[in-house]
Amino acid sequence: MKAKILVVDDVDTIARVYARFLEREGYEVRIAFNGMEALDVWERFKPDLVVSDIRMPKMSGFELANALRKKNPEQKVILMTGYADEAEVLEQQKSHGFPFFTKPADLQTTVSKIVSEVLEGTFS
Repeated sequence: MKAKILVVDDVDTIARVYARFLEREGYEVRIAFNGMEALDVWERFKPDLVVSDIRMPKMSGFELANALRKKNPEQKVILMTGYADEAEVLEQQKSHGFPFFTKPADLQTTVSKIVSEVLEGTFS
């Protein structure tokens, strides 16, 4: 059974590129374009992993990740950002314990590796 991944990004092109790549890697993928929509999709889709942008309108990736963890404490979440140089991003990531990567990321090496490690529970 292939793992299910929900990709959340307010930039349509980015969401679709990541989704297509992950589908080619063998995952079942759904897309949401903001945190509120992601919560709705999550309820129906029940993904094994959520990969979410941090900066989005309506609900940030951190807010989404925390809301999902309230619904399911075991929910696996990876955050992504184009603003990794910002201290807030690094501090939030550290205090909340969510793995993250910066965009644009090399899909084959960075994204594929992080996704598989998080799904397998070997991410460190």
